[in-house]
Amino acid sequence: ARERETEPVPVVPVIMARHLAKNCKADIRLIMKEGEKQKKEDEEASQERCARMKQDIQRLGTQFNALVLEHRASELVLRKEKCKAEKEIQIWVQKYDTDMTEKQVLTTYDELQTVYNEEKEQLSLLMEKHAMLLQEYTEIEEERRMLKEKEEEAAREEARRNEAATCIQAFWKGYLVRSIYKSILKKGKGKGKGKGKK
Repeated sequence: ARERETEPVPVVPVIMARHLAKNCKADIRLIMKEGEKQKKEDEEASQERCARMKQDIQRLGTQFNALVLEHRASELVLRKEKCKAEKEIQIWVQKYDTDMTEKQVLTTYDELQTVYNEEKEQLSLLMEKHAMLLQEYTEIEEERRMLKEKEEEAAREEARRNEAATCIQAFWKGYLVRSIYKSILKKGKGKGKGKGKK
């Protein structure tokens, strides 16, 4: 019993255990290094996409502002023309009323009818002009609304892409961690079975 107590502890298993731990650490460092490299590449690609999207948004914003300024100038001209046309219509209506009052003294119906038809035709032309100006004004307002919707859609698209990039990065990090632990467990089991056979 005393001889058994004084027997030295085998050194080989200890050396093998240290060697195994050293190899595992090297594998972990390699996997972590590759993971960091892939993460960096993904982040750079995401940043490039975000930069391109920001440039597109800025370009669209610049175009939108330019169109707004252009449409404001056109709108101002159209409003002036509309105001002028309305004043002309009012003048012609007043003139028509005045003329009709004065021409009530005419003795023949034919003369009154001729004058009425002429005045009515002029009034109709003015009303058509007013309708055209109103249509142009409505079209400009619609274009402004569509440009605003495009800008808002571009902003929403950027937010969706940023959220997607964040989700992908989180998934990739989780995948790397699981891969590292799986590889460690597999290597540990494989080397443990090898020792048992010897």
